[in-house]
Order: sequence, then structure tokens, then C-alpha cells
Amino acid sequence: MQLSPRLKLIADLVKPGSVLADIGTDHGYVPVYCVSKGICPKAIAMDVNSQPLEKAKENISKYGLEDFITTRLSDGLEALSAEEADSVVIAGMGGLLIMNILEQGAHLLGKDTQLLLQPMLAQKELRQYLYIHGFEITDEYVCREDDKFYNIISAKLSSDKGTVLSSAENDRTIPLSDLIIGKNIDKNSPDVYPEYLDYKIGVCSKIINGLKMSKTDKTEELIEITAELEIFLNERKRFDEA
Repeated sequence: MQLSPRLKLIADLVKPGSVLADIGTDHGYVPVYCVSKGICPKAIAMDVNSQPLEKAKENISKYGLEDFITTRLSDGLEALSAEEADSVVIAGMGGLLIMNILEQGAHLLGKDTQLLLQPMLAQKELRQYLYIHGFEITDEYVCREDDKFYNIISAKLSSDKGTVLSSAENDRTIPLSDLIIGKNIDKNSPDVYPEYLDYKIGVCSKIINGLKMSKTDKTEELIEITAELEIFLNERKRFDEA
């Protein structure tokens, strides 16, 4: 099976020998790939909608993997048994939705459960959520697919098993640069990293220009996005000089 660069990177990051749960599996490409390549002995393909799950079943059957991959209709992690999966992929959805899935289903995760999260939006907000709610970001990667860049966050629970802490319970001041840049992307994705930084610099600059042209007061938004632009510019300079 040929995967897109985004899905291929996610699949290659799955812990070898683990039982995989793919949340929002769509066509089941990642479970089929991981099981057919011997990365995982078995997998669970889960989706909140029945139509993509039927497509996943077709692909599983096409590759003769019915004995190794099960499908489940599930809202997030709810159809997963406690500690049933060693690796959990939540990809191709917004960061806020990923946060909600983790909030509702963290009690089903073990201390060593690998989380591979690929937010389409709200990457900064997802990182902040993880930092202050009992998760540890272990690594982060970025890949380019056509003209888009995708962040993949590798994380795990750092608090007691299945515990999502409130902000008050884990009151931490997280440096803005940690929320904006991500962890170890320069080391994990060095070939793509300069282009990624240039892309983010361009996005920030475009937003700033739009805010400056607004007829309403956008001072607060301008301050925020200007700070982000400065972080990306400084990181680009640091990377070039390294």
C-alpha cells in the first residue's frame, strides 16, 4: 500500500510490536499499512461515522487482514477498552477536537501509551493543552505534502495513568517559543525544517498585513501574531547559524 507523505510519516513513527488504535481512521490506510508491513501484530480502526468505516473494512478485506484488524464505530476513544492499545493515532482533525478526544478518553490510556497526534489546525493550543494537562511531548516532526506542511506530535501521559490534570493542578508557565515552534523538529525533520519556518513566517506576515488593514481595532491580535513572527524569524536565524 502506498501512503501519502503525511500518513507514511505517521505510520513509520508507530512503535514496533504495538497494538495500534487509529482514531478517525477514515479509509483505514494507517492500520492496513502497519499490520501488512509487520509494524503491528494487530490494530483497531475506529471512526465516528459508519461510511468511512465501511471503506476501511473494504481495504482490510482487500489485503486479507480481517483476522488482524477490527473496526469499531466510536466517538473518539470511547469504544476502546482500558490500555487495550499501545499506540494511538489521532490524525487529520483540528487540534481542538483532538484535545476533546483526549479529555474524554484519557482514562483509557496507559502510562506508556504512545500518542501520535496530527492536528490540522490549532497546533499551538494543542501543545499548550498537553503541557498543562498531564501529558509529555516527547518529539515532534513535520512533513510537506504538496504545498502544505503537517505537524506530527509524539506524546504520552506524564501524570498518573488516565489522569487529565486541570490547569490549576499543573500550573506551569510555558515559554511561548515552546508552544509556537514545537519540540525537536529541527533535529527530526532537518530537510523540511527551513521550508517550514519560511512558510510559517509567510503566514504570520500575511495575517499581520490583513490585521493592519482591518477597520476594527485588532491591537491584541496584532501583538500576538507579531510575537509569533518574531519567534519564527529568530528560529530561522538560529537554524541558519547552527
